[in-house]
Amino acid sequence: MATLTLNKIFCYNTTSGPGDDDVYIKVDGVRVWGEVEMGDADGEDIGESKDFRNKVKVTVYEGDDAPSPDDFLGGFWAHQSQAGSGEQAETLNGDGSHYDIFYEVTS
Repeated sequence: MATLTLNKIFCYNTTSGPGDDDVYIKVDGVRVWGEVEMGDADGEDIGESKDFRNKVKVTVYEGDDAPSPDDFLGGFWAHQSQAGSGEQAETLNGDGSHYDIFYEVTS
């Protein structure tokens, strides 16, 4: 068993739509954080953890008002084999945006 801890997210550039992004995060399809309004050069602490076996999928979205579908900003797999590697970063570039998400896997 391993634990994924989502530490923080940083927005370099928002999506191509007008205004700030309303960002939320799912882990294995379940929303664990957000919606949080983020603009260019904004950072937010996340502080959410999830126990898992083998691997876990993290996906990040920008919420839009209906009937527009939410924008997919990006995602990644965290693996149990990453335990003990310290904090890691993934870059997300969906819909014209640029975000970095920082996480750690522990055993």
